[in-house]
Amino acid sequence: MLLQLLTAPVSLPLAGFRFILDQIADLAEQELYDEDRIREDLLLLQLAIEEGEIDEAEYQVREAEIMQRLRVARAHSAAGYSTAGPEVSADLPE
Repeated sequence: MLLQLLTAPVSLPLAGFRFILDQIADLAEQELYDEDRIREDLLLLQLAIEEGEIDEAEYQVREAEIMQRLRVARAHSAAGYSTAGPEVSADLPE
């Protein structure tokens, strides 16, 4: 008990800092595996090619990256981890 009181000025700020880091890590993970966010990125990519901002080769490369992210997010979701957004199923090509 006395040791806890003596170490409180050091241990309490460290516990608070640890809590903040855990919250940041949780938010980053939610955004990384959020299927809605990934679908939005795919839509933005489709808009970019339609408006001529990127060429077909760049579109194919970036689309493959986004689809890989979507597969990883779906695997993460199927493994039982929660995501930030609601569960919505969409038929996207694999």
